[in-house]
Amino acid sequence: MGQSIESYIKHLVRDAIGHTLGGLELQRDRKTYVIANWKMNKTINETAEFFQNVKSSKDVSVVVCPSAQLLFPAHLFIKQSGQPIGLGGQNVHWADKGAYTGETSASMLKDVGCEYVIIGHSERRQYAGEDDVLVNKKVKQALKTGLTPIICIGETLDEKNSTRTEQVLSTQLFGALKDLHSGDIIIAYEPVWAIGTGQSATAELAQQTHAYIRSVLKQIFGGQADSISILYGGSANENNAADYSGMPDIDGVLVGGASLQAHSFEGIINVFAKGEQNS
Repeated sequence: MGQSIESYIKHLVRDAIGHTLGGLELQRDRKTYVIANWKMNKTINETAEFFQNVKSSKDVSVVVCPSAQLLFPAHLFIKQSGQPIGLGGQNVHWADKGAYTGETSASMLKDVGCEYVIIGHSERRQYAGEDDVLVNKKVKQALKTGLTPIICIGETLDEKNSTRTEQVLSTQLFGALKDLHSGDIIIAYEPVWAIGTGQSATAELAQQTHAYIRSVLKQIFGGQADSISILYGGSANENNAADYSGMPDIDGVLVGGASLQAHSFEGIINVFAKGEQNS
């Protein structure tokens, strides 16, 4: 009985958030995305098996971001499967080309079939020393080349506990988007304290943070901010996807570990596809 009451209350909260004060349903002129970040995982054979088994959906935009050496095989496997799946890189260099050993240019990503690229992921910030200035250069390069940047932002546990979340996110957004006039981007809010830990932000907390992010985007882009998709990442999985899909400012998810298995990734796709069909 207690669980039923809790579920009922959650439903009421989501319903209230998803409507305007006048009782009119909120209109969202934004795409819904389910994006897989495979990080440093999978072989070619495992990639082939994944695309043989996963079922996508036309109701949401599904994107898979493998590691660099798997991009072209993934492109071929996607074409072979006939599934509506986009392809994205996990990183990009800010220069057109040149003596940058181990790096990948935006034109190279385009050449192997990429339409998207992840930029500024917390693991790149932590292990590769990327800062907001570098993220900004990469975002500009991606847009110049016709790639849609998936720009990652998020606070650490210390920053969260010291109530600096909004300050950190605002700084990251203004830094990453400096001198940009195009809103052809995707923002992924990934609280660092939740990535790979199994500890995720509640849907209500994520919605509150996404609403703040959109308010900052409005300062930068004005009315364009309403058309920018903001995704949640940080231990998103098929068990909590339904909670996030019911929130008005959560336009999908960037999925890590749960995207490595076709059945769990497909489960997340289905949750958001159902949400789009019912909206």
